[in-house]
Formats: sequence, C-alpha cells, structure tokens
Amino acid sequence: MTTSDEFQIAHDASGSRASDLSGVWKYFHQAVCVAFALFALWAAGPGIPEDNLHLGIFTLVMWVMSFLVYPGRKGTTWEKPEILDWGAALLLVALLAVAIYRAENVSEESALASDWAVWIGCILLGAVALARPRALNLALMGLACLCLNYFVSNYLELQERPGAWHQTDFWMAFVAIALALEAARRGLGLWIPALAVVALLFAHFGAYAPGQLAHRGSTVHQIVNYTFYSQEGIFGVMTSVMASYVLIFIYLGAFMNQSGMGRFFIEMPMALAGRTVGGPAKVAVIASAIFGSISGSSIANVVSTGTFTIPLMKKVGFRPHVAGAVENSASLGGQLLPPVMGSGAFVMAEITGVPYVRIMAIAAVPALLYLLSISAIVHFEAKRQGIQGIAGDDLPSPREVFTSGWFHLLPLAILLAFLIAGYSPDWCAVMAIFSILAINWIRMALARLFPDQFQTPQERLNIRGVFGAMVEGTQNSLVVGSAAAAVGIIVGMVALTGLGLKMSYLLVALSGGSLLFALFLVAVASLVLGMALPITASYLVLAVLAGPALENLGVPLIAAHMIVFWLSQDSNITPPVCLGAYVAASIAVADPWKTGWASFRFAKMLYVMPLLFAYTPILLTGSVKLTIWTMGTATFGTIAFSAWTMGYLKRKTSPLEWLLLGAAAVFCFLPAKFQLPGGLSAYTANIAGAALLLSIFAWQKRSVGREQERPESPA
Repeated sequence: MTTSDEFQIAHDASGSRASDLSGVWKYFHQAVCVAFALFALWAAGPGIPEDNLHLGIFTLVMWVMSFLVYPGRKGTTWEKPEILDWGAALLLVALLAVAIYRAENVSEESALASDWAVWIGCILLGAVALARPRALNLALMGLACLCLNYFVSNYLELQERPGAWHQTDFWMAFVAIALALEAARRGLGLWIPALAVVALLFAHFGAYAPGQLAHRGSTVHQIVNYTFYSQEGIFGVMTSVMASYVLIFIYLGAFMNQSGMGRFFIEMPMALAGRTVGGPAKVAVIASAIFGSISGSSIANVVSTGTFTIPLMKKVGFRPHVAGAVENSASLGGQLLPPVMGSGAFVMAEITGVPYVRIMAIAAVPALLYLLSISAIVHFEAKRQGIQGIAGDDLPSPREVFTSGWFHLLPLAILLAFLIAGYSPDWCAVMAIFSILAINWIRMALARLFPDQFQTPQERLNIRGVFGAMVEGTQNSLVVGSAAAAVGIIVGMVALTGLGLKMSYLLVALSGGSLLFALFLVAVASLVLGMALPITASYLVLAVLAGPALENLGVPLIAAHMIVFWLSQDSNITPPVCLGAYVAASIAVADPWKTGWASFRFAKMLYVMPLLFAYTPILLTGSVKLTIWTMGTATFGTIAFSAWTMGYLKRKTSPLEWLLLGAAAVFCFLPAKFQLPGGLSAYTANIAGAALLLSIFAWQKRSVGREQERPESPA
C-alpha cells in the first residue's frame, strides 16, 4: 500500500474531505498546507515570531482548513461553491463586519436605520447560508479571517487596556468563540464543544452551582473577552503547545513517511520477530514503538505501521478486530515512549516547568514495560490460538535489512543528540527533518553518479515528495488542531472560576485522605473524559482538575502529572471516541466497537503503572538502589500480570494457577518500602512474587513436556 493510500485511510476515518477537492480548491488547499508548513519550519527553526502572530496564524489555518475539509454534516461530499454561494457568503461577512465595527457607536448612541438594515440583512443572509452548506463554509472561513486579523492587528492595543473592552472587542470575541466550537465539532464531534458550552455556562451561572462548586459568577462580557483576549482561553496552553512544539513533530512524522523511514521501521522488526509465534503482532509492537517514539501521534502510528502489520496478522490467523486492537494498543506506546511522547508531554513540560529532557528520562522505563506487556499479551494470545509466524523464506535477514537501511537511524540519533544537548524540542525536530532531506538527497545523488554501486531510493524527496510531506503534515495536524481552541475554552473557564482548586479539595475530601481511593477516582474521571476527549485534551483538563489533589496527598509533582498523562491515554482505546480504534478497524475491516474494547483489554497496564508512579520511585524519585530494584520487580510483575490477564503462560492456566499468577503480580508490584503484616518486608514479597511466577512457568513447562511425550492412544 502506498503512502498516499495510507494517508487516505487516515482521513477517511477522521471524516476529512480533502481528497474530494478539485480544481482551484484543490490547489488552494495544497498551497495553504505548503505555506503553513514553511511558516512552521521557519518558526521552529531560525524564526522568532511574535506570540500573537504565531498563535493567530496557527489558529487561522486550523479553522479555515477545518471548515474547508470537514463537512458540517458527516457523510456529505464536497461540492464546488456556486456564484450564489460566493455572493451570499461575501455579503454576510461584510455585513457582520460592519455590524461589529459599528457596535461601539451603537452602544454609545442609538441605532440608525442603516444599522437596522445591516442587522436584518445579517439574519436573512444567515438563513440562506444555513440552507446552503457551501455558502456557510465560505462564510465561516471569511469570519475566521476577520476575527483573527482583528486579534493580531490590535494585539498590542488590547494588551494595554486589559478589562477595558468595548463592544467591538466583545462581538469579535463572541464570533471567535462560535467559530472555535464549530471547528471542534467538525473535527472531533460534539463532545468537546458541548463540554466547552457547559464550562461557559458554569462560569456565568456559578452562583447556582451546588455546594462548594458555587462561585459568584462572571458576566457574559467578562467571560467572552477573557476567553479570546487572555492567555488562558482560546490562545492558552493547548494552542500554544500545539503551535510551538507538536506541529513540527507532526511534520517530522510526515517526512519520515515520505522518506522511507517508516518502511524501514517495519522491515527491521519483521526481520527480527516475524518468524516467531504470532510474529506479525510482535512486529506491530516493535514497529509502533520505534515509529511512534518519533512521530508522537498514535493515529499516524496506526496508519503507517498498521496498513502493513494488520493484514499480516489477519493472514496468519488473528481475528480482524484483534489484529486492529493489537496495532491500536501498541501504537499507544508511541505516546508513552521518548523522545517525542505525543503532544501531552509538551503540555506537561509547559505546565510543570520540568525540562523536557528529564521527562524523557523518567518516562522511558514505564513505556518499555507497557510495550513488554503488549508483547507478552500478543504472545500468549498467539500461543492460545495456535498462531505461528511467517515462513522464514519469506523474510530477509536482520543483517540484510540493516545494511540496506541503517542510514534511516541517523535522524533519530540526531534528534536525540540535540535533545540531550539541551536544545528546544522544536529546533531538534527541524534538525531531524533537514537530516532526512540531506540523507535522501545524498542517496539520490550517489545513485545518479554511481548507478552500479548505489540503488535509487524508492521514496524520493524531490519537490513533489517534499510538498507531499508538507500537505500530509498540515492535514494530520487538523485532527487535534481543530479542537485546540475549544479545549482552551474549557481550561480557561476552569482558571476563571477557580474550579481546579475546588475540585482538588473535593477530591481529597471524597477520598478521605486515601491516595489509593483518590487514584481510583482519577482513573474513573479519566475513563469518562476518555469517552469524550482525545488524549492531549483529556490530559490537560484532568491535569488542572486532579493534579493538585494528588500533590496534596503527597505525590511528587512530576509523578502526579505522569499519572494523569498515562490514565488519559485511554481516550484512544475507550469507545465511543477511540479514534485510533476506528482507524485500525477501517484497515482491518473489523467492527470498531469490538476493536475498541479489545484494545482496552490489551492495554490494561495503563491502569497499573500509575499505581507504581504513586507508590514507588520508578520515575527516578528515590535512591538509585531502590529505583533499580523497583524496575526489576516491575518487569516480573508485568509478565505475571500479562499472563494473568490472558489466562495463559506456557499453556492455559487452571483456576488455581490463574489465582497464583494474580498473587505473583501483586507481590512483584508491591512498593519495597511497605511493611507487611507480621513484620515481613515488601522485599520478601517481591522475591516471592518473582519466584512464584518462575515456579508456575516451570510447572507448566514440565506438564506440557509430559503431554508431548505421552504416546498416542491406539485408534
């Protein structure tokens, strides 16, 4: 399957109509994508754009592209606007602009007959636009340009008079909020704008809220202006992190796809693990770990690796929804594994002030344990179903794959080197992109100069390839970028009302001071939010609501945020949203609902690891000796937990063996600093858990050997 085919699958799953564009609109879409990519590369590299310009351009492109490629009603096809659509849209935008700019004069004086004519015209043309979706799309794009041009052009003046907003400011902000909600609805459905509306209503009617949630409430003018002109709303941390860090890594993932790196990161795991039991499933885990650790997007991960691994898993015997679930749950590893870890890690660094390099360091071992869990689960599933690997003759050797593609590792090495050296993540991503270009161009030049010694690259980053990567990267950014402003509204209202602090007190009070119960409540909250929000949005909302409560219960700052970050990952595997499961199911031709719940079943370590974050020094929060001990026992615990989850180790477990495996997992995960009843040290329990796991394995291996040696009974 080609890169363009993979790209099409992703956007078909997310509802994009980019492939339906034709004629001038197709070229307009591509031109905007390329221009925006160049701006993003400049901003992350040598350029230092002003915040208002940077955030304004990012939001403008996200909104305009969302209104262009996402339909107002799902399932409708794109159609070229007609003259009537253009006329109605342009006239509506012009009349609304006049009405907004006249608002201050009307408030000080009385409305003139011309004002009434403009208002009536807006109502009539608005009705026409609602009846003609093509006109509505054009009008929304025009209004996005109007509002964001006002924000960028008047930014300095607006900052000089905070709180002294006039009517024109208010109506510009009001329209901007409506646009933010509509862009989020088109991009990711109703849940995010619905939560944003609830947050806005709570900010206004806070006096009527029950108990300790009540507050004095804010006026409509205060809420609207705060949302658009402060640094806590539309242009808050979500939009800032997306524009400053996440966007450039999305482009890095697109350039990886176009250069052949993604193919290499599939071929190498295939050569290493393809021949083993359930080989394609293990290939999915390894490939997703490598590719996802750079792209930072689980959706891009599913598309890039899943289009190859999912059909292979089905071919060797995995059921379609299981194959999709394996790829989806494995792709979450890319959100957890350094160096990129998805956009949530950048948000974490921004909120906590912890250097990104330290977040990378503490996140590595837990992410590897998660991937170990998925690998063990797919191994046990394959053994239980009698699924073998791929025939050895069909696969190249690891040495052959490495020799032919070792240079694909250089951009990863460059990225890590710059990150460790202390450069900003966006600059490091730019350096990695330029290294991909340089390597590809050098290979093309060598193939042309020495055709007998060097092979021409299959994926060539010529002008067409570079433009293709830019278009792909911009389009991929819409999945989260379309909702960034709406999520900012939610977070802004939490800050305006002080809800985060109140929720912290309520969570502590409800838990009765019990950290374990508080973790349970946060997990339930993440599960609920995960059904409505994507990963980064879920993390950001939960971080401002539950993070302070965990800190009040004695959890270190970075551990509290890692707990929330891990628990928020379930938004990609929990129906009904689970976009990753939908994309994987579309590739596997499987039921998305079954794929989502199977993903949830495979990814249970998402709920175990936060307990270790809270109670152990696995995040490098304790002594070196205790940290190493915890990592070692957690490894045994991960294997025991995976076997217990699947009811299989060397063979299917008996009820007693299943209970003992559960006990072994608990013993291995126990924090070493705990004291058990009877004066026993938890160190003893850790050793007992590992010994119990090894004993069950040895017992099952011996019993399997006896069954194999037993002679067959005569017919």
